[in-house]
Amino acid sequence: MKFRTKLLIILLAISLIPLATISFILVGGGYKEIKSKAEEGLMNLVEAKANYYDDKLHHLSVSIDGVAEYVKIMWGKGTYYNESYIWISPNGTGYEKFKEDMKNFEFIQPEFETELNIEKEVNLIFLGLENGVCFLSDPRVVEKLRREIKHFDHRERIWYQLAKEKNETVWSPLYIDVNTGELVTTVSTPIYINGKFIGVLGADILLETIKNDILDIRFANQGYPLLVGRDGKIFAHPQYTAAGKKWNESFEEENIFNMSGLAKIGEEIKNGSIGLEIVRLNKERYYACYYPINEINGSLLFLLPEKAVTAGIDEAIRDAMAIVCAMFIGIIFIAYLFSTTLTEPIQKLQRATREIAKGNLDYIVEVKGKDEFAELAKDFNKMVEELKISRRALKESEEKYKGVFEESTDVIYISTEDGRLIDINKAAEKLFGYTREELLGMNVENLYVDKEDRDRFKREIAQKGFVKDYEVKLRRKDGKIIDCLLSTSMIKKNGKVFYQGIIRDVTQIKEARRRLDMYNSLLRHDISNRNQIALGCLELLKDGKLEEEQKKLVEKAYEHLLHSQQLLQKLSIINKVGEKKIKKMNLKETFDRSIERYSYLLKEKGINVKIDVKDECVLADELLENVFSNIIENAILHSECKNIEIKTRENDGEVVITIKDDGKGIPEDIANKIFEWGVKGRESRGSGFGLHLVKKIVEGYGGEIILKDYKHGATFEIRLRRC
Repeated sequence: MKFRTKLLIILLAISLIPLATISFILVGGGYKEIKSKAEEGLMNLVEAKANYYDDKLHHLSVSIDGVAEYVKIMWGKGTYYNESYIWISPNGTGYEKFKEDMKNFEFIQPEFETELNIEKEVNLIFLGLENGVCFLSDPRVVEKLRREIKHFDHRERIWYQLAKEKNETVWSPLYIDVNTGELVTTVSTPIYINGKFIGVLGADILLETIKNDILDIRFANQGYPLLVGRDGKIFAHPQYTAAGKKWNESFEEENIFNMSGLAKIGEEIKNGSIGLEIVRLNKERYYACYYPINEINGSLLFLLPEKAVTAGIDEAIRDAMAIVCAMFIGIIFIAYLFSTTLTEPIQKLQRATREIAKGNLDYIVEVKGKDEFAELAKDFNKMVEELKISRRALKESEEKYKGVFEESTDVIYISTEDGRLIDINKAAEKLFGYTREELLGMNVENLYVDKEDRDRFKREIAQKGFVKDYEVKLRRKDGKIIDCLLSTSMIKKNGKVFYQGIIRDVTQIKEARRRLDMYNSLLRHDISNRNQIALGCLELLKDGKLEEEQKKLVEKAYEHLLHSQQLLQKLSIINKVGEKKIKKMNLKETFDRSIERYSYLLKEKGINVKIDVKDECVLADELLENVFSNIIENAILHSECKNIEIKTRENDGEVVITIKDDGKGIPEDIANKIFEWGVKGRESRGSGFGLHLVKKIVEGYGGEIILKDYKHGATFEIRLRRC
């Protein structure tokens, strides 16, 4: 071998070793830096998307809560309904029994349509009542239930049971939708009217919608996201399908604790942690990025094959090493240039993700070339544009709600538990005479005339979570005292308690009602006095010498005047319903007084009364005696019975009272509307107001009365709250 050749070989070897070492150091360092920046960018992307998901889902939850509050305010004010939008569980029959509840359709349906126009992700909105009535936003669903399903009970569905059990707004696990046959999740919230649970309001979001709108996150067009609960159950998965199952079959979600390689991630998600780890799934390494989404009590988990990040880096290293072998002198420059070229797009993406995390959605990544990084930049810009559209829609929605807040004629406010006002609308300035700035600097306790009212308000809302039409006297800036109604809900967020509600001025309404009551009282008193004079005159006339025909006419006039007098007494009692304060009443003593009142009639007609009533304490007032007297009087005068049985039993904080006779019963056409105003039997000489009065009194106590049986005698069941 020639020396020149040997020298060339030695020079090449001497040049190759340091150059290869320098190239290895540069490329290796670039590899670590690129990988680090890619991981940081990936984590920023997942964080930004998770925060967007959280805001989106929270907005849907708040919207449903808003609909629920509207339903509570308008409940009982409807005048008509459309059966095409209503299903009666479980078999779609018995509409005639629920006419009063169905009339709430007038206000519920327009609210449903408004929400569907605003919340495009929502597939269906519905309100299922505890008594079986279900309002739906789409009449096609009702038609399908009647034509195909025929037997469907919303009270057995997971969204209803979960909201009722938790007593708060919840997101249901995935289940198979009865309408579409697809997987669906429901955000639902319980509704209480006057402290009584009446049903659950819910909105469906199809899994397909979640996949398209929420699970659309990608990194270099690879990877797939999951929504995972704190318990490890995968709430949403891109590969979930109904798999041909029927709506009444269960759907089991997968659990990452049962997946090899993800159990450790499950523990982090369970704790609500944030992080990025490398896991092994199906013999392949994956990046696992997780970030909490508090609205669903879970996290966004994004799984990305490690090779999606490292493939381009590995290829660059191979090319650089080939260049080192071919070009000894230019290896350092080429390696440096290649390393710089390789890291620049990742740095741009890193800067972009930081800007987006700060909320700057106008930041755009410059796209150069046609390689993987250019495609990644395009996907990134597309994702940012979608985020801008979503944020714009969210802002428009917030502005609409803000318009409702500012334009309301009622006072709408948000305060802390200790009374510090956080926000209040312009209507408060007109009502209280203070400027908005003055009100925000005040404590709401200073508006109360009686501080005890504020203490009772806080005790009641702490116990039930809300107050409805809470009467209170407030003081204006000029010292004038006004009567107001408060409807307020308690909200807990980040460990703090807030009050959100409406204040309505009813001063003029109460004054008008007081005057009307005074006029009614004077009128009834005047008519009663005149009736008494007429009755006295007829009594004297009856005792005189009259012909048979004249005597009949006098007796008939006397009977009608006596009936008119009794009618005035019942109208007087009706006006007193709700005026008296509910207090503790002894049930046995009340029954004893009612029986004593009719003892002479019972003895005259030979009716035996069997009483099994203990010394129970119930919440009522003095009108409770009228409740029992009306039912007992009806049995004596109209049933032709021989026995009346009265007994009581305890049931879950209530006292259940049963009054039963063995008479001829009640005609079916009357039994179905026995508690309505003016309903009575054909032969009855009564006013038809008695049982209507009984129902108003019992419901005023927060109780319930029903006709249990009308064919074999008459059986009434009364439920009252125990002390």
